[in-house]
Order: sequence, then structure tokens, then C-alpha cells
Amino acid sequence: MPRQVLERTLQRIAARAGRRASWAAALLLVTGLLAAAPSEALIRYDFEQRYFTHPGRQVWDFSIVRADGTYHIFYHTIPLALPTATAADTIWHAQSPDLAHWQARTPVLVTSAGSPWEQGASWAPAVERDEENNRWVMLYTGCDAQMNQRIGLATSPDLETWTRSGATPVITPDPAQYIWSAAGSWSDFRDPYLYRQDGLWHVLVTAKKLVGSQPTGVLYHGTSSDLANWTDVGPIFQNNSAQPAKVLESSQYVTIGSWQHLFFGVFDAVGVTVLSATDPSGWSMASARILDNGYAPEVDTFDPGVSIYSRLANYQLPGSAGTGYVVRLDTLRTNADGSNPTVWKPHPLDADWVVRTGTGTLGGPTFGDNPLYHGEPTSGLVGHGYFGSRDYYPGPLSGRGAPGVTLGDAVTGRLESRPFTIEGTRIQLRVGGGDYPATCYVALVDTADGSILRSETGRGDITMSPREWRVDDLQGRTCRLVIVDDEGGTGGFIYVDEIEELLDGPAPVPPGRVSGLAALSIAPNPANPAARIAFSVDRPGPVDVAVYDLRGRLVWSSGPLWRPAGASTVTWNGLGEDGRAAPSGAYLVRVTDDRGASLRGRLTLLK
Repeated sequence: MPRQVLERTLQRIAARAGRRASWAAALLLVTGLLAAAPSEALIRYDFEQRYFTHPGRQVWDFSIVRADGTYHIFYHTIPLALPTATAADTIWHAQSPDLAHWQARTPVLVTSAGSPWEQGASWAPAVERDEENNRWVMLYTGCDAQMNQRIGLATSPDLETWTRSGATPVITPDPAQYIWSAAGSWSDFRDPYLYRQDGLWHVLVTAKKLVGSQPTGVLYHGTSSDLANWTDVGPIFQNNSAQPAKVLESSQYVTIGSWQHLFFGVFDAVGVTVLSATDPSGWSMASARILDNGYAPEVDTFDPGVSIYSRLANYQLPGSAGTGYVVRLDTLRTNADGSNPTVWKPHPLDADWVVRTGTGTLGGPTFGDNPLYHGEPTSGLVGHGYFGSRDYYPGPLSGRGAPGVTLGDAVTGRLESRPFTIEGTRIQLRVGGGDYPATCYVALVDTADGSILRSETGRGDITMSPREWRVDDLQGRTCRLVIVDDEGGTGGFIYVDEIEELLDGPAPVPPGRVSGLAALSIAPNPANPAARIAFSVDRPGPVDVAVYDLRGRLVWSSGPLWRPAGASTVTWNGLGEDGRAAPSGAYLVRVTDDRGASLRGRLTLLK
């Protein structure tokens, strides 16, 4: 390895470690890393956007927190085939380093017949840190069999394991004050928003009460010192529009500068509504405006001066099969004094691709497996995004295209990445599309003279397949990646995904190792009910962990999880895909990577 490349690599590793390492310490660090793992990722362009998706399921009301640099999302979910969220009997958990790559999807709360007040459904988690008691807390909506709604409490030491607080809800509305009856059906009291202010816990809850003789949607406001005992201090806001009976869902109360903002959805109406005033007494539906067309908003400030705005986004499933729901995350911007919140949506290709020309780039990156929507084979994408020069669907709430829309083979376009210096030994990528080497390709180009150093076409296959370029001889050269579609004929398009530069370690592959997976272990085994499924991978990439019964029927799958090189662990909580506890017995465990390699094991579940 050239000396300047080693220096840059050491500097990058030291920067990633978040400290200034001495030359000797850095040398020991990189030596140890190379000995412990066969490769380290350098550049990576994978076309993922800030969406959270749960394959095969709709994502509904959610809560996002950050702990030790990792983002965690808690959400309720139902299978795609179900028409409404009233069947949501499970609250799930996933985590991410960057709000775009999510992994480790597992249920944390499941409805139980042992708690009649919440046996119908569990909705709308609101998760916060309770520093005073060194724990995480979650308020959530529980629905009985008649869908009467109350608020429950769960706690966790680590965001992984959650325990309900007793068998009863912590907040039930006073029927003398609110339109609510345990003997009735569908009594509104849901979507808690939990926050801390002036030494007390506060919660806002979607509710309805009589104002005079008029049923009116209000936001219940309660305070507590211990999260278990709550005092109703009167609604913080009531619907004073021309349709006051409509309840206000999924509220968020946010202070930015000198302005107070209330975000919510109006029941059975499209879009997120925002009210803004310098004092909450100035909120009025007369000055309400629609922020965007999402649902169930959340505003989080994880870093000073940066507000993340997330909300539910829906899209049509293929073949009129219904509607899918995901979470989209953007940035909320305001004036300097905190007024006039707006949603900032930078182009998702801006960070890495500095040149975009032609109609063929308008739909990039493409969201979801778009070819399936118009009856073609899978694109072979990893995650939820890829680049397709003929597809026109960047995703829900993007303002462009729609699922299944294609611009056709005749359009053309070109992407160019930022320049970078080759530091690795190989570049992996996935490519599909037409077979036009001169006019439709992805290439590694020398920035000094524009010469093409490596290139790939789609080889006439719409489904992307793995490719690899050896670049040992190019270390130290400044290059850029280009994706070119100058072909207007049949099949004149290109699909690209998962471009990743890797630096091989010096250690040879152990004899007999035929795949990138190794060292499968399951513990405890027997399990009651959770088991840790541990394994190692030789390079970063997607891995799927699945559990089957002895007849070969799928019981649970993690879905594609992005895993770094080295040791990795996935926890199965003993629950099936439907969120219900799997019965005692023997199960088969399979770990599969994107190259088709797999590991298999056996697990016994005891209750």
C-alpha cells in the first residue's frame, strides 16, 4: 500500500474513532482491525434515503429516540394485506446509525388477553428518557375488545427489553369530563405525546368532550411526577374549526426560538396541520395551515439547531392491492426567531452525486422494487432504494412520480460522483439493465484525463447481480464514478445499487471457508423465549435471519439487515411474524447473505 494511502486510511480510522490518535496508536489500531476482519468499507453509495420501511408490513404511529449515537424507532404495524390499523396488536423496535439504514426489527410489546383493557390493539408509542430513574419509559395506547382507548406505561433499562407497569392503564379519562365509556365502543383517548417541563412529566392525548352541547375534539393535558399518577389540568387546545367534532390526532408540542408550535392530524383529513403562536393561547384553527401531506408527525431535535421532521407516508401497492405506509424523515426549518416552520427536502442524490443531467436521472434514487409494479422481474435492490435510469418513483411524499411509473427506455441521463482517492483493493456493486457497453454503463473514471478504468453493463438482465472490480493497481489515484445512459433503444436503461469500496486485510481466507458466513451459535438453547443468534460475516452487506418450523414453514424473519464485517448478533424474541408467541418445540434457524451462502442451526423453544 502506498505511504500516502496508508496515511489517509489511518486518518480516516482515527476520525471515525472520534479522537486524535498518535501515529503509533493509529498504526496499532489499523493493524488490529486488518487482522481481525478481512475488509473495511471506504466509499459507499447505496441510494438509501431517510425512510423507515418494514418489509411486508405497514408502519403506523411511531416514536424515535437516540441513545449512544444510535437511533431507535418504536412503532405499531400490521401486515400489508390488512385494511386498517385497528388490527395493530404489536409494538416493534428497529435501530439505525443514520436514519436511513435500519435493522434488528423485533417486537417489544404484544397485546395480551391477560390485560382486557388492551387486548384489542396497542398503538402509538411515545418513548422518552427518564434520567432520574435511569430508564426509558413508553406511554402507549391500549384498546379493549370494543376499541375503547386508554394510556398504558412500559419501562426499559436498555430499549430492548420492555416491561408493562402493572395490569392496568395509568390514564383513563373521566367520563364526566370526556366523551368516553368503557361500556361503549370506540371511545377516543389515544396517541400520547410525552415531554418533560418544569420538573414534571406532561402528556397530550387525543380526546373528545362536550363543549356546551357540541362534541369537540380536544387535546387532554395531564401532568405527573412519577408517570404512574396523572392530574388532568384541562385541555391544552380544542378544535375551534367549522368541524369541531373531528379529533386531533398524533399531536406534537414544539418550542423553537420564541414560537410555540402544535403539529397534529385532523381525523379523516389528509395532511399535517400546524398552529403557530408566541403563546399557546394564540393557537387557533383560523390560522392553521397544512405543512405537508403526511400523517402522524414527529419533530425531534437530536443535535442543536437541527430539527428532524418525520411522519407517515403512504403509497399504492402493486395491482391495486391496497396502501403501504412507511416513515419519511426530512428537516424542519424556521425563520431565525422560530416562526414559519417549513419542510426542507434536499435532493437525495446531492450528497454524493454532484452532476445530474438528463431526464433519466429525474426518478433517482428509485424507491422500492419498482419493476414489480409494472409486471417485470425484481430489480434485485438491497434495502429500499437503487438508481434506475428509466424508473420514475423516488418515494412517497417526494412530489415526483408514482409506484410503477417508468419513463421508458428512450430517456437518457448521466450521474457523476464526487471525486475520491482510491484507498481500497476492490469495489463491489450491483448492476442490471441493457447490454450496451458504449452507451449504457457504470464506470470508474480517472478525474485527471477522463479515461474509463473499470466499467460494467446490465448484461441484458433487469435483475441486478453482484460485480467486483479489483483496484489494487489504482491506489492513490483520484477517480469518480459515473452512471451513463446514452442509449435510447430497447433495453436502453441501467440499474445500479450498493457501490462499495473495500480494503482487503492481509490474512488469507481460512482453508475450507466457502462462504462469507461462519461461526453460527444460538444461546440460550433451549430458549425461554428469546435467543441470541450469533454469526460472523466476511464483508459488510445484507443478511437475513429466519426461523422455520420442522415442516419448513416460515415462523419469523428479520428481513434484510445491514451487517458490518465481523461478529454480529440478532435476537429472536420467540414471536412469530404475526407478533404472537411461538409454541414450544424445535425450530430450524437459517442465516443467509446476499450471495446465497447460508448457515443452519437448530433451536428448541421452551415455555
